[in-house]
Amino acid sequence: MKKRHNNLPDVIDKSESEIKCILELIRNSALPDDVKNFVIKCIELALWLPLHLQNKRISLHRLRVMIFGKGYNKNDGKSAHNNDAIPEHLKSDEATSTPLPESHEIKPGLENNSETTTLPAVIAPELLSSGSIEKEKKPGHGRMPHTVYTNVVEIELLLKNLVVGDLCPELCGGKLGPYKTGVIIRIKGQNFAQLYRYFIEKLRCNLCGIIINANIPAEVGKEKYDESFKAMLAIMKYYVAIPFYRQEQFQKMLGFPLSDATQWNLIEKVAGNCYASYNELIYCAANSNMLQNDDTTLRILETIKQIKEGTAGNRTGMYTTGIIATYEEHKIALFINGRQHSGENVGDVLKKRTPDKDPIIQMADALSANIPKGMQTVLCNCLSHGFRKFEELVGFTTLECIFIVSKLSKVFEFDSETRTMSGQDRLAYHQKNSQPIMNELKEYMEKLINDKLVEPNSELGKSIKYMQRHWEKLTRFLTVAGAPIDNNIVERALKIAIRNRKSALFYRTEYSAGIGGMLTSIIYTCHLNGQNPHHYLVALQVHQAKVVANPKHWLPWNYLDAIAQQSEQADGANPPVHSPPLDFLVAA
Repeated sequence: MKKRHNNLPDVIDKSESEIKCILELIRNSALPDDVKNFVIKCIELALWLPLHLQNKRISLHRLRVMIFGKGYNKNDGKSAHNNDAIPEHLKSDEATSTPLPESHEIKPGLENNSETTTLPAVIAPELLSSGSIEKEKKPGHGRMPHTVYTNVVEIELLLKNLVVGDLCPELCGGKLGPYKTGVIIRIKGQNFAQLYRYFIEKLRCNLCGIIINANIPAEVGKEKYDESFKAMLAIMKYYVAIPFYRQEQFQKMLGFPLSDATQWNLIEKVAGNCYASYNELIYCAANSNMLQNDDTTLRILETIKQIKEGTAGNRTGMYTTGIIATYEEHKIALFINGRQHSGENVGDVLKKRTPDKDPIIQMADALSANIPKGMQTVLCNCLSHGFRKFEELVGFTTLECIFIVSKLSKVFEFDSETRTMSGQDRLAYHQKNSQPIMNELKEYMEKLINDKLVEPNSELGKSIKYMQRHWEKLTRFLTVAGAPIDNNIVERALKIAIRNRKSALFYRTEYSAGIGGMLTSIIYTCHLNGQNPHHYLVALQVHQAKVVANPKHWLPWNYLDAIAQQSEQADGANPPVHSPPLDFLVAA
C-alpha cells in the first residue's frame, strides 16, 4: 500500500553510542554485503540531512543538485522536448525546443487571461540535453612540444669523428652537410632538495697549535639553507598548500629531517626580503585601471582565542580578501588576511591612489561588504552571480530559466571573443552584439513580474528581482570601456587561499597570516604575469639591498631587466643569478 506523503515517519532520537551499536550490528549480521551497504548509507543520509538543514548550511536547491545532480543535464532535456511535460500555461504551438532563425521576431510572454502569447522558442539545445551536441575535437596529438619546458639543463650531443664536409661513411661519394637538430626530453626524479656534506681537511701544528683548514669554495655558500631552497619552501607552503607538519613528516621519511619550526624560520627570512616589492605592488594596484575583489573565510587561532575571551571587540569575522588589479596591462594579485571585510581592505589600498586620477573601475559581487566606504569607484557587479541564480533553478522552472540562461550564455560567448581587444573596441563590440540581448532579457523579466506570471517571492521571482535591482551595475560592460563582465578571475584566485585553508586549517597568529598573504600575493602575481615565482623569490633575496633602494625596478614583470643591467655593469665579474634558476636541482 502506497503511503501518503503527508504521513510523516516518526522521529526517533538516538545517541551517538546507540547509532554506533546499530551500525555494528548491521555489519555483523548475516545480510548480504550489498544490503548492508545500502542500509548503512540510508542511516548516514538520515543523520546528515537534518544536521545540515538545522544549521542552515545548504539551500534546498543546492541539496537537490548535490544528491541528484543538475537535472537539466540528465532528464530535463527529455521533458523539455516532450510537450506533455510542459505546464498547461506554457503550452502553445510555438513553445518548442526548436531554435528559431535569428531574423525571427521574438515576442516574450506567457499565457495571461484571454490574451495568448508564447514563450520565446530560442532555447540553446546544449542546455536541454548534455548529449544533444557533440563537442568539436581539438586538433593535435595531445603531446606537448619540447619548447614548453623552460627550466631545463640543455646538453648538446655531438657526433664523434665526423664534421660538416666529411665524406659519407656509407662510401657513396657524397659529403656530409648540416641538418636540423634532433631533440629529446628526459625527466628524472629526485628529492625536494639536494643535500651536500663537506668534509674539511684540517692540520694542526704540534708546536704552536695553529689549525690550518682547507679552502672552502665560494659556491658552497655561507648559510646552511640557500636562497633557492627557502624560495621553494615558500612556494610549497603557500601555493601547493603543503602544511609544515606534513612536509616535516615527508622529508623525514626521505632522510631529510626538517622540523616545522625550522620551516617557519626560513619562511620568515624569505618574507623579510619581500616587504619592499610587496608594498610597491600595493601602490601599483592602487593606481591601476581596474580592480576586482571578493572575500572568503579564514581561521586564525590567536583571533579565535580573543573572541572566546571577549577581548576581540564586536568584530569576530576572519577573512581572506582577494584583489586582482590591472596595472599597465600587468595583473597584480593581493591576498590580505585578517578581520577586515573586502571593502575595508580595498579602501586601505585605494588610500595610496594618486588624488588626480579618475575613479577606478571596481568589480565585485553585490554584497555591501565589498564596497569601500568613502571611496568613489565605478562599481560593476558580477553577471556570473546572476547567471548562477537562474542556472540552479533550471530543473524547477525549465522553460523560463532555460531561455534566460541561453541568452546570458550568448553574452558570455561574445565576451570571450573580446579578450584581445582594447577597452574601446570591446565596448563597441558588446554594444553591437550584447546590448540587444540584454535589452530583450530586461523586457522579458519585467513582463514576467508585471503580468504576475511569476510569483515575486518564489526563487525565480527573487532571481529576477536581483537582476532588476542591480541591472545598471550588472550591465556596466555595455557603458564603460574596460569594465569586466564577471568576477571569475578573483574567484579562481581565492581557490589558492581556500586550498591552503583546507589543507593547513588555520594560521596561528595574525602575524603569520599577514606573511602568508604577502607571499601568496607575490607567488600568484608571478603566475599571472608568466614569470617563474621561484626565480623571483631567489632574486629578491640575493639582491635585497637593490630591491629596497629601488623596488619599482624589481617587480615580477621587470626584475629580469634589472638583473641583466646589473650583470652588464659588473662586466661579467660575477655570474648572473638567473642561470640556472634551480641550482640545487641541477646539481642532483
